[in-house]
Amino acid sequence: MTTTTATPTVPTTVYLNEAPASFLGFNRAAPARLRAAATFNLPIPTDTRPQQTAISAALERIFDELNCEPTTTWATGWRHAGHRSLSVGDVVVIGETAWAVASVGWNPVSTDELTAAIDRS
Repeated sequence: MTTTTATPTVPTTVYLNEAPASFLGFNRAAPARLRAAATFNLPIPTDTRPQQTAISAALERIFDELNCEPTTTWATGWRHAGHRSLSVGDVVVIGETAWAVASVGWNPVSTDELTAAIDRS
């Protein structure tokens, strides 16, 4: 009997920031206004580089999938829905942590900031 182990996943939601000048960063030029654009279960990365956490690997994967050539069903769905690319000021929630796309890398977003930005939409 062959047993297969399911790949563990984490719930993930991508929010587009619809605030004026959101490209300057999350809550920078104006209070963020987030709209949920995609929700999916992301396989937890296991092939991380040295000094890279699973979260940073997941964020890198999501950014690549939504801005380059999609290789997953969730990224293909993103394209078919007509969403723009993931940009500075947008937010990705992985499990219970939220991260805003920054001009270089990612910045953590607190639960209070996330809730307020969703409520403004």
